[in-house]
Amino acid sequence: MSSVLETTLFRQPWRARGEVAAIEVGLSASTQAQLEMLLTSAADPDAAVHYLASLKQQQPDAFGRLASSQTGLKYLIAVFSHSRFLSDEVLQNPQWVEQLAEMDRVLTASEYKKRLGKFLKLRPAEIPNALSLALFRRQQILRILLRDVLGLGALSETTEELSNLADAILDVSYKRIRAQLIAKHGVPEYVDEDGERRECGMSVIALGKLGGRELNYSSDVDLMFVYKANGETNGEHKISNKEFYKKVANQYTDLLSTYTAEGLCYRVDLRLRPDGRLGEVSISLDGAKSYYQTRARDWELQMLIKARVAAGHPQAGRELLELADPLIYSTTLDFSAVEAVSATRERISEKLNRKKLGKSAFDIKLAPGGIRDIEFLVQCLQRLHGGRIPWVRHGGTMLALSRLSDKDMLSAAEFGRLMSSYRFLRNLEHRLQFAEDRQTHTLPTSPRDLDLLAKKSTSLAARPPARSFCMS
Repeated sequence: MSSVLETTLFRQPWRARGEVAAIEVGLSASTQAQLEMLLTSAADPDAAVHYLASLKQQQPDAFGRLASSQTGLKYLIAVFSHSRFLSDEVLQNPQWVEQLAEMDRVLTASEYKKRLGKFLKLRPAEIPNALSLALFRRQQILRILLRDVLGLGALSETTEELSNLADAILDVSYKRIRAQLIAKHGVPEYVDEDGERRECGMSVIALGKLGGRELNYSSDVDLMFVYKANGETNGEHKISNKEFYKKVANQYTDLLSTYTAEGLCYRVDLRLRPDGRLGEVSISLDGAKSYYQTRARDWELQMLIKARVAAGHPQAGRELLELADPLIYSTTLDFSAVEAVSATRERISEKLNRKKLGKSAFDIKLAPGGIRDIEFLVQCLQRLHGGRIPWVRHGGTMLALSRLSDKDMLSAAEFGRLMSSYRFLRNLEHRLQFAEDRQTHTLPTSPRDLDLLAKKSTSLAARPPARSFCMS
């Protein structure tokens, strides 16, 4: 084996010499040369060697096929260098790497729904179980991560695709849970203004990063459930629409948030709904309209900048957001409303900081000038100018920044500093999160881990843009 690979392997005293031999046996000279080149530029060559040896031992046939392919070996070293939880998955499911396709583009939510449908056909059940959903999510994140770390997709594409994946899982899960409850209680209905009976649907409204189509690898999903109108189901065992959709919302949240051997699918946060923890888990459209027109606080209106219908039946959610638009972007809004939201935010930040007393880790989300500050600044500018200039209304932070700059709400220097800082921090956030599939925003404190994070963060910037390639 080459001296570079041996040096890479043996610089850590806990490495076993048997791992070199495990990888070396059966590899051609050209494959060894490619392996050396890839390890030399890898963010974490030690981890790559360890997992390559493990794959060779546990899945020798799959290792042979992947190692003999230039693309397959590139994919293996990339994932083994960046993500421990996905590396463990690849050891169990090496076919995931062999099945990778369409690496040159973003997949839509509709395409992910089709993939999820095929995946669930192999696991027949009326409602997909939490393990199946968590496994599907990890399989798809493998592809997204590789596009990310190999430079095949920009940050905006990564967050969009993570959001599309979440939308697909949310929609398929909602429809299956609702169908099962309809089989038991009948279709929920309401009487419209003309006295006609209509089917009652529910909108799953995404807020926060999912609402802005800027989801992280390991984000909470902030949701709100709004059904069209009060009424009752038409089955033998009738229940009110309120009770029906309470059952849907509770089963839905439990399904997505259940921990499994493959982790969980998504942590669902419902605290941003009307009245927060004290509010109904699912609310009627009339109830939601009344709340935002009469009782919602300024920060709750500002939060709706990122709101969109992500799953379910769109009608109720769209009607609510149409009503909310003039409340969010009032043409008479002055800086006092922004100051009120800012004061609320300061109180929240102080509370969070008190909880963190004694912790030395640096939080890239909550620290002054961090991710949350940039997002908050963008939303404040949108509220101040969005009433007069609808063009600046957008849930995505990066596109909103571009639109604010386009309308001279930011100088070129301000735009450049904010955009470059936001991209850097979000990319850093992703590398913190996809290492272990944990929702974290704090930098490591040990010098070795900090150095490793720096290598993972700079390896992409140091490479020229990669082209798409297929398994060979």
